[in-house]
Amino acid sequence: MAGGPSASVRGRAGKYNKPSRGGGKKFSRELQPVDADGNEISMWAANNAGDRSDAEEEDSEEDSEEDSDDPDAAKTAAGAENRDDRKALKKARKEAAVAKQKLRTVEVGDLPSSDDESDDDMPANPNHSKSARKQTQAEVEPVDEIAEGVEKMSVPGNRKEREAAEAAAAKERYMKLHAEGKTDQAKADIARLKLIREQRAADAARRQASTPHIRMERSPDSAARLLNL
Repeated sequence: MAGGPSASVRGRAGKYNKPSRGGGKKFSRELQPVDADGNEISMWAANNAGDRSDAEEEDSEEDSEEDSDDPDAAKTAAGAENRDDRKALKKARKEAAVAKQKLRTVEVGDLPSSDDESDDDMPANPNHSKSARKQTQAEVEPVDEIAEGVEKMSVPGNRKEREAAEAAAAKERYMKLHAEGKTDQAKADIARLKLIREQRAADAARRQASTPHIRMERSPDSAARLLNL
């Protein structure tokens, strides 16, 4: 029995002895700024010191940027001079090549060298010269011809339309051959017309041969009628 109460007391005590988490917030009341030695200083003095340090840092950064920009400016100037030199050298080479081309006699089998290239062989800029504008106008004509050809092209439709178009084309070809007398029907018609013409010619010749006999038979009657009158 003696151990019972002590165990219950320990159980209750253990219930309230759990480790606490979090806790209240603690704020410091020492708001006065101090220097590196721990001496209190004015708040405005601290702000001025911070501004001076920021200004010194900005000045140092600007100085470093200017120092770093100086080599770039020198490189840019050197690059511009190099470009001018290259342009002048290229121009001199071109003039020398043109002069050499004028002095040289062209022979059969000669090929142009790489130094003989000039801007005259290149297409002109349409915004710079009249010849270029003429060139663009000349290029418009083939485009118009191609457009007209595309418009004349017939786009095939469904199967019935294709069959109808093929039948019309075949009929047109047949009529053309028939008009030229190259079809079987045309040949038969020509033979039949020839036979009819031959028959008509024979009938005409036969009638012409029998006409004088008729006139001789009728001549006495006509003489008697004249005597009775």
